[in-house]
Amino acid sequence: NHHWEFAGKLARREGEVRYGRLEGQWADSATTFAAVQTRYEFAETWHALAEYRWLGVRDGGERQGFLIGVDRDIGRNFRVGVGYNFTEFSDDLTNFDYDHKGWFLNLVGTY
Repeated sequence: NHHWEFAGKLARREGEVRYGRLEGQWADSATTFAAVQTRYEFAETWHALAEYRWLGVRDGGERQGFLIGVDRDIGRNFRVGVGYNFTEFSDDLTNFDYDHKGWFLNLVGTY
């Protein structure tokens, strides 16, 4: 029915990283990210969100987890929400800090 939304994300980055500045051995940092997301609309302007996420780094192992959130429609073209990322990784495949666990703000605009 119209209350449910489903989405998926898939990203791949190829590359190498060197742990020392201009010296040291190169390591393969090819990275794959995948996510499956479900949204449920309730009370006409509110949306609950749940997302399962998986990250695989060739020479860095695998990580996985969930994030959850709630959004509210503000007019026809804008949505604002908050959520919590239970994983330690980002969907930005250039960021290997693994410090992204915590609260986030979600802003969505359409035209």
